[in-house]
Amino acid sequence: MIVPALWREARAFPRALSVSVLLLLLVFATHLVQAGALALSLAAFIGGDLRGALLGGAAILGAGLLHLLLAPAQAAAAAALGGRVRERLRRRAVTAALVPRHLHDSARRDGSIQATLGDGVDGTDAYVSRYIPAVAQLAIGSLIAVTLLAVVSPAAAVCASAGVLLAVFGPMAWKRMLARRSGEHWDGYEALSSDMLETLRAMATLRMLGDVAGTRTLLHDRSEALRRATERVMRSSLAETAVTDFAVQAGYVAAVFVAVIDVMTGSSTAVEVYLILLLASEAFRPVRDLSRSWHAGFLGLTAVPGLAALGAFDSSPARTESAPRAENTGTPPGRADVLQVSGLSFRYPDAAYDVLHDVDLRVERGAVHAIVGASGSGKSTLFDLLLGFLTPSSGTIDLDGRPLRPADVAVVSQRPVLFAGTIRENVDLFGADDAELDAACAAAGILDEIRALPGGFDTPVAEAGASLSGGQRQRLALARALLARRPVLLVDEPTSALDDRGALTVAETLERVAADRIVVMISHRPEALDRVTEVRVLHEGTLRKAPA
Repeated sequence: MIVPALWREARAFPRALSVSVLLLLLVFATHLVQAGALALSLAAFIGGDLRGALLGGAAILGAGLLHLLLAPAQAAAAAALGGRVRERLRRRAVTAALVPRHLHDSARRDGSIQATLGDGVDGTDAYVSRYIPAVAQLAIGSLIAVTLLAVVSPAAAVCASAGVLLAVFGPMAWKRMLARRSGEHWDGYEALSSDMLETLRAMATLRMLGDVAGTRTLLHDRSEALRRATERVMRSSLAETAVTDFAVQAGYVAAVFVAVIDVMTGSSTAVEVYLILLLASEAFRPVRDLSRSWHAGFLGLTAVPGLAALGAFDSSPARTESAPRAENTGTPPGRADVLQVSGLSFRYPDAAYDVLHDVDLRVERGAVHAIVGASGSGKSTLFDLLLGFLTPSSGTIDLDGRPLRPADVAVVSQRPVLFAGTIRENVDLFGADDAELDAACAAAGILDEIRALPGGFDTPVAEAGASLSGGQRQRLALARALLARRPVLLVDEPTSALDDRGALTVAETLERVAADRIVVMISHRPEALDRVTEVRVLHEGTLRKAPA
């Protein structure tokens, strides 16, 4: 079954695709050589020609050794092709997931995106690395085998050709049914993945609410729905396989029947009869390989609609215009003087009014600038615009007279993200030395606590930082942002999970940091604002200076 989107992705790497196909055809050629050599060797053996039999055996051995060299090389080339396509798809899908339409789509679930970016992208590998080269092998290899067979016996070649055509086109009706049912299968897989992820995240809450039994029932129902969808897919797949096997067996039996007639009539020599039997079998080898590759790549096919919906196959300019600003891979400048926001407005898709309207903001290095406002006033939206996660409806964001780039900005969110690993791996993403790491953690007020741990910086951190307190997670995130050495630091509620002493430490840290960076903070805690001289209020989408 041809999936144009995946074929386009494979053609984006013509050299890797060509090498994989060429090596697969050479591997197939070794089978043809072995078939011919075996036919000659058998005929010589029956005719009492020992020398001919030995020469044929040597040819078989030589082709076998060549096959042992070519097969691993082809597998490596195919894996390289699949890996490059996977990387390209995942990069596009991750970028597409950050466009405003997806970031603020209440119907899109994290588990669904996780399944698509993980298993969905990985599932395309078998189709790209195995099925696409197998199609080329079928088109070229079977044609070569049938042509060689026609030289020996035109009648046997007709039988083999009919079998190959039936094996390829006969299952088309089942493949179309399989494609329809694959959508149901992937939808069920995404739904179960989403429910499972949400359940794991909320296990403690579910226990407190006493809803563990209800959640267990929901997961059971999802699992049963996926099982039924899988069984429907398997039934269609078995029917398709049955048609393919029938065509292969029928075509080969017909060719054998032609060989038997030739033997009975004496119209073919012994070597020709053996060639008919062996070449007819080889003519169907690409069909069998294609069938195996189809089933191996089926998971990737079921994920194609999800990948397409996410935008993994879309490289049009329209997509990139609505995506976040492209990351600049160069080293960001260590210091900047002025962040200027001019006439900034933003409206979410299908919203009736602007969340932000004609916002002007000038932030200079040297002091901490705070933005306050009621929940829903647009503070997080403003940060998303500064980070490049959203594209403004109008207005500009400049840093020292040039457009602000994501590489210019470090952020400490209210709910910082930590990963399974060590404290060092979570904080030092930038290749800092020990002195720089100590200085950043000291500035964030977390160094003494790290040193008190048995493993120090090598202490393991559980997934999502579950082994740490909220205050420890926030201060580690602050240390990580400081190590980024980016000229703009955005801080969202930096003291929300800290006690008064910790909040004072962070406030003092931000004051020191502001000497070298532009610091913008969102906060509601009075103790966090006491030391801030530049406070602005965001109200109903407009920004104004706070009253003295």
